[in-house]
Amino acid sequence: MKLILSLLWIGTLLEPGATVRPYIHPFSMITCNISTPPAEVDGEDGFLPGLIGDNETQVNGSGEMWWEEEEEEEVKPDVRKRNYLSSLQASLGCAWLSHWTSREVSGVTMLFPMYLHVILAALSLGAQGSTADSLQEILGFSDNGCGGISGSQRSHDMRWHFRLLLRDILTHHRSSLSTGSWMVFQEGLRLRRTFARQLRHFHPEVRLGAVNFRQPQMAEESINNLIHRATAGRLDNLVTGLSPSTNLVVTSFVHFKGKWKTRSQCHGTELQDFFNDAGDKTQVLMMIWCGWLQYKTASNYTLIQLPMSETMYMILIQTVQPATMEEIMKMLPVDKTVKDFQTGFVRLVMPRFAWEGTYNVKEKLSQVPEMLGGQADFSRLSSAQQLVPEQVIHSIIFEVTEDEEEQTTAEDLAVSNTTTTEIRFNKPFVFRVYDGALDMLLFLGSVKRFPLKSELKIF
Repeated sequence: MKLILSLLWIGTLLEPGATVRPYIHPFSMITCNISTPPAEVDGEDGFLPGLIGDNETQVNGSGEMWWEEEEEEEVKPDVRKRNYLSSLQASLGCAWLSHWTSREVSGVTMLFPMYLHVILAALSLGAQGSTADSLQEILGFSDNGCGGISGSQRSHDMRWHFRLLLRDILTHHRSSLSTGSWMVFQEGLRLRRTFARQLRHFHPEVRLGAVNFRQPQMAEESINNLIHRATAGRLDNLVTGLSPSTNLVVTSFVHFKGKWKTRSQCHGTELQDFFNDAGDKTQVLMMIWCGWLQYKTASNYTLIQLPMSETMYMILIQTVQPATMEEIMKMLPVDKTVKDFQTGFVRLVMPRFAWEGTYNVKEKLSQVPEMLGGQADFSRLSSAQQLVPEQVIHSIIFEVTEDEEEQTTAEDLAVSNTTTTEIRFNKPFVFRVYDGALDMLLFLGSVKRFPLKSELKIF
């Protein structure tokens, strides 16, 4: 196991121009002895419907979502495999966060690794040749020489277990987590039946639609209006810079609306210094939260655990002395095991968790040109020439608020004689959100500095 996990970090800090993959992990090591996938059907499918009409039910919030549909599970959940996948998914997220944070110009980087995996996995269904190899290596679908089982069979099993994981996450957090993803093609383009069928089978959360990219301004307006409505007005102008030669745009969002599990026993905000990673400082409006919490103070870092609604909780960690973000992230184990917690009444001062970050995944993977760049081969998507995503945009809206319906009890208020420990998160820190019931990492992020640049906005 130690050997396997050590492999997860190979190439995570890849520099531009390097030949090593940005991230490779051995998901396929646990996929032997699985069922046979259905036979593939090649050929061209019909024309795609217009973007707005195809997604009207999802945008309006009516009709069943894909995870509520009645269907027979052809691959039954395997607890051992799913637990292992959850652990490896956390490693994937940590590797990506380290890789992205070192290149991110804004102050906050956030990831929902499960959904990032979904976006790339959906694209990989249409990939061919070295493009398919590159995506499958990152996603863990590559052939590992496991017995006599073919790579396509292992990929089939892995994709289905990831679908089940995502379904469970969205079902457990129906009130706090919403997602949306679209592949938008040039109007009149025909897709291969194999791709359309497999996308519906493995990734029904990814919607297909078409616009006329020959009129790029109108295409941008159509896509952005759809996303604006799907996010209840939280995202504007997500897609820009299209051209008449655009054939495909992939866009997605994750909106997390978490709540603290209990109400704070003190309320207020303070304008305080935040010491940025570059050594300068700026005035930031800090929120104050008081209550009984688990925490750990060591000689070189402070760690605190914050209970959230449903079955979630958040862990924050900050170093005492200035440190690089990589050093901070190494102090929090991937498997979330933290020993020697203290429990006490804490007056916590920290920035408000209400951020939005937008990332161009294609740019993040630019050092592997055959994956999403000009050398990419997506001929399993369509017979159309030079069909490569112009943009792969991923946006995360992340906010945590206090539950206004939660009542403060008399026991909570009886703290006048209680020793209070004050903890301030006023320097670069990292945070992670876990689901205690599913035993897996949901979100992770890093806060390096304020104010945030144009890529990230506070709302």
